[in-house]
Amino acid sequence: MDKNNITEYADELMKVAVSKCDNLEDAKDLVQETLLTALTSISKGKVISEPKSWLMTVLNHKYYDMLRQRYRKPTVCIDEIGEIPDESSSSDSSEDAENIRRCLATLAGIYREVLVQHYMNGKSVLEISQLLKIPEDTVKTRLFTGRKHIQKEFTMETYTKQSYEPDDLFICNAGQIGYDDEPWSLVGDDRIKMNLLILAYQKPITLSELSKAIGIPTAYIEPIVATLVAGQLMKRVSDKVYTDFIIYSEQDRMDNFNIQLNLAKELCDGIWHIVSEGLDELRQNNFYKKQSLDQALKLESFFFLRTITSATLDVRDEACGGRESSEHYPERPNGGRWYAMGNLYPHGYDYENCPYSKFHMSGECVHTRQNLLGAKEISMCSYDTDSSVLGANYHDNSDDSYLKFVYSIYSGKTDMLEMLDKKLLEGINEILEFNIMYRDNEGQLKINIPVITMSDRWTLYSLSNKYSKEIAEEYRDKIVALVKNPVKLPNHLKSVPNWIKYLNCCNLFPSAIISEAKDRGLFLKGYNKPAPAVILCVKK
Repeated sequence: MDKNNITEYADELMKVAVSKCDNLEDAKDLVQETLLTALTSISKGKVISEPKSWLMTVLNHKYYDMLRQRYRKPTVCIDEIGEIPDESSSSDSSEDAENIRRCLATLAGIYREVLVQHYMNGKSVLEISQLLKIPEDTVKTRLFTGRKHIQKEFTMETYTKQSYEPDDLFICNAGQIGYDDEPWSLVGDDRIKMNLLILAYQKPITLSELSKAIGIPTAYIEPIVATLVAGQLMKRVSDKVYTDFIIYSEQDRMDNFNIQLNLAKELCDGIWHIVSEGLDELRQNNFYKKQSLDQALKLESFFFLRTITSATLDVRDEACGGRESSEHYPERPNGGRWYAMGNLYPHGYDYENCPYSKFHMSGECVHTRQNLLGAKEISMCSYDTDSSVLGANYHDNSDDSYLKFVYSIYSGKTDMLEMLDKKLLEGINEILEFNIMYRDNEGQLKINIPVITMSDRWTLYSLSNKYSKEIAEEYRDKIVALVKNPVKLPNHLKSVPNWIKYLNCCNLFPSAIISEAKDRGLFLKGYNKPAPAVILCVKK
């Protein structure tokens, strides 16, 4: 008898175990302990010439050991079975026992259910066929496959890093989020979901393989995967699943890092010359002149960042074949139209002090509500950058409650504040630090961001577009040099549009330009408070 045919005796062992034990769980444990003992002995070189008789003897000894343990009887082994290691004193045996339990637990549901019904619930092939409404031959095939699965080596070699040192995966998106903040909310801070998505990224993988790789029984993985498939972060193909969006690695993020910073230093003065002309024209508009100093500088930040970003993206999209309009993004469940993206980090990664964290920025976030507190339409448009560049708007700026919160402060209708999310009021000091609001001499909250009409917004955008085109035309050959090292996708991943592969090629460049302009005293000179790129647009 060897490791490969040991489970041929499982049926007979189970029948004897069921006859001895009071319940099926004890019988199951008894058979597992017997098989474990056999595996351990074989691995240590023991030759078992009469396997059936030997296994039955082991099973009997294990049964009496179980009774002694239950009734606190001492055990003294003096016969041949005594050379078999006791699990309680052998770390190797204990590890094998754990691996056997893991192996049984990691069977896919279609195999696990027939094994449970047959061995644990004592049902015949015919009864299982009738219960599950599948042919008898299918039951036999699944029993055979399940037994073959148990015959594999029981070592940690099948488990990946995700089972003992899970990574972090942060989800972001392009497009319109769902009503419950999908796709982010589909994963959130759940590290099991994160690492299932990581494991299923490079190639399609079965649930059993996922289970073994992450060290969690398949029964627990199945509903999690079903949720990710329903939310369209995973896709099924035959009996396998795969992660259906791009995941950026640290290497992806670093490949173009120095190239972007060096180009920002080279082009800063020339780009600033064009932007400063645009700022002069912006300052001639009445909606600009109505703003306080703090608000006007935030309006300038928005114009500067949007203008550089638009120029960069225009060149990028031209180089990579174009980008579809956001209204043509895939329609997702729960009202969303988005492409998901993931950033992979080792757990405990010091993001705050990594080389590129200072230059990371969000795309433009536009959050809109109709018919709120007397206004026909309200939009908050913002970019988030590091505090050393311009500053963040607010970490939950896509939250509907935040838009209501800001507008209720602006309109003076603070009665509704008590009905909003309490975390906003509890986090008011953080919002004040962002220089988004302030308290007047009477302690009343006032907003500290530019407020313009919807018509003014389109004037601002038109002006920004004018100067972004000028930058793109002047420096196209320089900027296009950034777009030469796109992320390489796994061969099976076909749903990711081409432009998303190029995001890391130039994603830091706009923020790097502004940072360089500030360092040279060209922009926000002498202003030491955050000036986040944010505007509030109101249509009465």
